[in-house]
Amino acid sequence: MGHNQTLVDNLLRILPYVEDEEADGMVMGMAMAEIRERLAALQKPVPSDKQIRRTLLKLDSVGSYGATRGKLWYRSIERTDFRIQNMNTNMAMAMCALKQVADRHLPAVVLDDLAATFDGAWRYLEAHQGQPAIGPAHGWSRKILRIDGTHPTVLPQVPSEVYRQVSGALYFNRKLSFRNTPFGEKSPSERLYVMTPLAMVDRAGVLYMVAWGPRLPGRRFLFRMDRLSEVQVLSESADPDPSFDLEDYVRREEALNFDPGEETRLRLHVAEPLTDDGRRRRHPLREFWLSADQRIQEEENGFTLTATVRPSVMLWQLLHGHASSIEVLEPEHIRERFVEEARQLARRYL
Repeated sequence: MGHNQTLVDNLLRILPYVEDEEADGMVMGMAMAEIRERLAALQKPVPSDKQIRRTLLKLDSVGSYGATRGKLWYRSIERTDFRIQNMNTNMAMAMCALKQVADRHLPAVVLDDLAATFDGAWRYLEAHQGQPAIGPAHGWSRKILRIDGTHPTVLPQVPSEVYRQVSGALYFNRKLSFRNTPFGEKSPSERLYVMTPLAMVDRAGVLYMVAWGPRLPGRRFLFRMDRLSEVQVLSESADPDPSFDLEDYVRREEALNFDPGEETRLRLHVAEPLTDDGRRRRHPLREFWLSADQRIQEEENGFTLTATVRPSVMLWQLLHGHASSIEVLEPEHIRERFVEEARQLARRYL
């Protein structure tokens, strides 16, 4: 790494982020003396003020407040002059692919800054699609598709302003005030929540916010973002939740599976009938594992599957989706549940 790149990296590392340049630049900006002092802890020798200033002026993501020697320097993620100066095929293709998922994976303030870049990438591929080396890249977006859910439902839409406020609070570590419309209701509740958002999760096309408040330590709440209203980022700093880990919350606590129960040993008989050509029809449960310890025992007309699972809404949906080709053997309480549901279905349809 060259000396100049080292200086650039260190400057971007120490400069404070500013949300509103006009309101916060003077308050949060860093003077040259402080910049030089902070650089001294990162690199030797420390560049001259002239070299530091010249480097700062070249950085699109850096702004300043004040006059020549008294300038205060800061970083901003809202720079109107941000762009990729040397667009090429691979970069344009990557930007177009990012655009397909970015709306639910980046803060709105970052998306605003990237809007021109996304548009420029698409125009680049469009303008050069006749060239042999670029034609395949231009057509790539029509060869891939993300399907959000497995059911033919119309996914709920999150208002852009709700996404902007929630993602802004997450990005800048601020508290959030909002109202929530409870399940089955048409109007928001009277309660105004003031909480710290911890994460956003996209589950099969439905966007959720995980939030908490210090009044109930360790208790996290899950809100569907399309049900939020009057959402506002507050000036108050977020209440940190040092024990929160998003992967643990989703995968180990299984919070997004809804109503998870205690672990139990599940044993299923899975039927694989013969097709017209005399071959055995291969069941999807051979390909999709229910747990890491899943075991399959082959039988003449199918197989027996054994796995340690945690009963939940997700598990019921999966089992009911294959109800005509499986039989629950154990545990007894899950088998009885299916027996009762089979009786109810028989009363309705027979």
